[in-house]
Amino acid sequence: TQLNEEYAQALVARKQLEQAVHSVFSSISEQGSVDPQLAAEAVQEVSIVTRTLPNSAIFMALSQQRAGDSSLSRHALSTCTLALVVGQSFGYNPLELQELALAALLHDIGLLQIPAPIIQRSANTSSPLSVHDRRILESHPRLGILALERQGGFEAKVLQMIGEHHIRLDDSGYPQGTKGEFTSERSRILMIADYYDELITGFGGASPLAPHQALQRIFRESQDRAFDQVILSRFIKLIGIYPVHSRVQLNTKERAVVTELNPSALHRPVVTITHTPSGTETTNPLVIDLSDQANVTPERAIDRVLDSPEPAQPASSSQAA
Repeated sequence: TQLNEEYAQALVARKQLEQAVHSVFSSISEQGSVDPQLAAEAVQEVSIVTRTLPNSAIFMALSQQRAGDSSLSRHALSTCTLALVVGQSFGYNPLELQELALAALLHDIGLLQIPAPIIQRSANTSSPLSVHDRRILESHPRLGILALERQGGFEAKVLQMIGEHHIRLDDSGYPQGTKGEFTSERSRILMIADYYDELITGFGGASPLAPHQALQRIFRESQDRAFDQVILSRFIKLIGIYPVHSRVQLNTKERAVVTELNPSALHRPVVTITHTPSGTETTNPLVIDLSDQANVTPERAIDRVLDSPEPAQPASSSQAA
């Protein structure tokens, strides 16, 4: 019941935040510039939500039903929220958090200056962009910086983060010729938040991944020094390999909902079993800590993640009502 209430509140908050961020991007499209007041208000609303709602509910609300979502404003909102949560965990002061959130919100506005046919072709993974068109697409961080510089009113550190959000630590990102070792810590947070949302939504044309698959991909790439491992470790601990609210199927064919993370064993969270192997709802949902199964046979483990279009509704909650 508590999880459902938190998730319902997060869905309401997501809708409000989407409206605020959509206003920012609508203003950019109509006026050709960023309305600083609208952007500041959107960042403030995101900040309030991240301070008042549980991270687990926020993460799940942001990721639900977004596979294949190519909306630039929703991607901006998700990246902004994720980066802000990570920044808060590092103890940044209010000004540093505001700069990080603003950079995350506006990190892709340069894409609005890229010809639509190139954007559309970039989403077609069966037909890669030409070298020329790829360079145009990869110029969007610089185009975003130039637009904000012409407008004025944005701190140099905000522009720096926007310019660095595709620079990998192993120098495999872009713009070419840049050195990842010189990027700021906040730029590295933005980079991971941006890439994670791209992976779970398929933003840019890739096949959408489940959260645990996206984290596995980023972790593998971090092993080759593409990403900051300290920041990635913090990011994974905040989200969880299997985020709270995730619906999963166990190796026993039982279905369950992840209800709590195990910080020391993220791949073995606490789950609440809601359905028997035959698919029947359990009248008394069973809570199992997958990291603590002494003398249990067979030992339960997560087999796969199921789609979670709505909050879990255990039978006991309806009976209690």
